[in-house]
Amino acid sequence: MSEREEEKPVSSSEADKVAETSESAEVVETSEADTVNWEEKAEAYRNDYLRALADAENQRKRSEKQIEDARNYAVDRFVRDLLPVIDSLELALATPLEGDEAVSQFRQGIENTLTLFSQALGKAGIAPIEMGEGRFDPHLHQAIAMVEAEGDANRILAVHQKGYLMHDRLLRPAMVSVSKAPKTTS
Repeated sequence: MSEREEEKPVSSSEADKVAETSESAEVVETSEADTVNWEEKAEAYRNDYLRALADAENQRKRSEKQIEDARNYAVDRFVRDLLPVIDSLELALATPLEGDEAVSQFRQGIENTLTLFSQALGKAGIAPIEMGEGRFDPHLHQAIAMVEAEGDANRILAVHQKGYLMHDRLLRPAMVSVSKAPKTTS
């Protein structure tokens, strides 16, 4: 007989027990590593999900703002072209009147036209810039002349051309003459 045949045979149940014991030890070690790894992956996925959710919300808000701006300011160029019409009508109204009945009727027609036109612009959200307390505001006014005058500096002395706002956006600044402090002789 050979040496191999003399060795004591191992039963299959004992072999299975030894194999299971070594496998379970490996499983315990790998399962702890896998658990940590899965927790890290889950946290990374959660962070990615939250970022994607925030990005989607920001995109939705940007889109809503763009739609609102497009709706509010779609006629911007058209309105800019109409502003000289108002200026011309206002200049016609500023001309002195003669006692003639035809001139009076002409003036009445222009006043009615200007009123209707201003109402139509008002419905579209276009309004003239109010002068308020007469202080110069570089966001709303454009100074075309500086005039020495008594009193506070930067007061609006004359409005040469009205400015207009569309909702909260400046269409055209008001053209104004502004006071400046008089020169002092020393």
